[in-house]
Amino acid sequence: MQIRYRLLTCAAVLVFAGCASGGARATRSTSTELTREEIVTVNVGNLYEAVQRLRPRWLEVRSERSFNTATEVVVFEGNTLLGGPEALRDLTPVVIERLRYVDGVRASATLPGLGSRQVQGAIVVDMRRQ
Repeated sequence: MQIRYRLLTCAAVLVFAGCASGGARATRSTSTELTREEIVTVNVGNLYEAVQRLRPRWLEVRSERSFNTATEVVVFEGNTLLGGPEALRDLTPVVIERLRYVDGVRASATLPGLGSRQVQGAIVVDMRRQ
C-alpha cells in the first residue's frame, strides 16, 4: 500500500511540475500568433512568405461580407495601417517580435482607421524593441 501511495505522489508531483513550468510557453505560438523564433526557423526572406507557409489561412478571404465593398485582410504595425497582405513583403523576419491575427469583428472594433472597410481579419506586426 505504501509503494502505491509513493508512486501516486511522485506522479502527481511530476504532473504539477510540468504544468507549472512556463518557460517553453514563451517561445510557442498559437493559431492566432506567430513568434519571431518560429518565423526564423522557416528561412524566408519576408513576412509574407512566413505567413504563407506557417499560417496561410490568415491571408484568405473566406467570404464576402458586402455586395458593394470587397472584404479584405489588412496589415497593421501597432496601430498604423500598412495596407493589405502585400505590405508584409516589405518586412523581414529579423525586425519583428511577433505577428498576431485578429478576426474581422475585433479588428473593426479595436484597430483605428478602418472606417467602412469590410475586414476578414488583421495581421498585427509587433516590432522588436532595441
